[in-house]
Amino acid sequence: MKRLIIIVLLCLVSIHGAYAAPSSTVGSEGYGTLLSDDGPFIIHYEPRFERMARRVDELLTGSWKELAREIGLERVDTVNVYITGDEDVYRSLHGGFIPEWGAAYCNSGRREIGLNADVVLKSPRPIRIVIKHELSHILLADRVAGACVPRWFAEGLAMRQAGEWTFGHQWGLVSAIWAKRLPYIEDFDGPLPRGASEAHLAYGISYCAVEELLRERPEDLITLTAYVRDLEDFDRAFTLTFGESHGEFSTRLHTQLLNRYGTTAVLLRSVPYWGVMTLLFLVVFLIKMYRGRRKLREWESAERADPNLF
Repeated sequence: MKRLIIIVLLCLVSIHGAYAAPSSTVGSEGYGTLLSDDGPFIIHYEPRFERMARRVDELLTGSWKELAREIGLERVDTVNVYITGDEDVYRSLHGGFIPEWGAAYCNSGRREIGLNADVVLKSPRPIRIVIKHELSHILLADRVAGACVPRWFAEGLAMRQAGEWTFGHQWGLVSAIWAKRLPYIEDFDGPLPRGASEAHLAYGISYCAVEELLRERPEDLITLTAYVRDLEDFDRAFTLTFGESHGEFSTRLHTQLLNRYGTTAVLLRSVPYWGVMTLLFLVVFLIKMYRGRRKLREWESAERADPNLF
């Protein structure tokens, strides 16, 4: 029955035009369908997630033009978004290729985004970041006309467009250097890491790579993706855009990350460092406790002098 629901929904999508009609919500075999007012999005959702569907629509319509402009894309065709809390339905949508830690997926070939609603709601990752991240994948695939790009570039760009960099990603890099297991960006060109910690590290390094490339010249993104589209060769497009080979950049980035986060990693391995930090924490605590008690004594003295003061 669940598979039948998905088939029916896909059939309905196939007869829908490139851009959706004005917003409306209709039922279909237990699912609702929301058609965006301003954008090529069709959102299919379980009724209990109607509020989430409307929030997703708001996020998509509010961000797709800006993200498309950043990447040099002028037109976006229909994108279908599926919101479900049913693990079986979610697994049947993505085909079992998404690791357990994944709260969402993107299939650029089928032009669809899927959300595991219960996981998204429980995740500390805001839904606006989830939506922008997956939408970035769709837009990149459109821009390069389906040409292959390395996973590190696609994920790093999605993180950058979603504003996804956090202290946790920095800590992941420090921890990797501490453990002497900092990988190179090309190590992520295979399947998605099955472990959440490995994935977190991979995403962090991917972000650093794209940020390094575009920090001073963000317009190079349009140049690079145009070359990739026309040449269908990422390595050649990369060299033409940035003046160095993909391999040279990978080595340079690796060295930069070691230099940037290596000092912190060394400090973390240092017992004296932790001893000093503990001592400083204790001093701050004692100062705060002393000030608090002094303030309390001042209040008590003032109250004895004038009982009506407080």
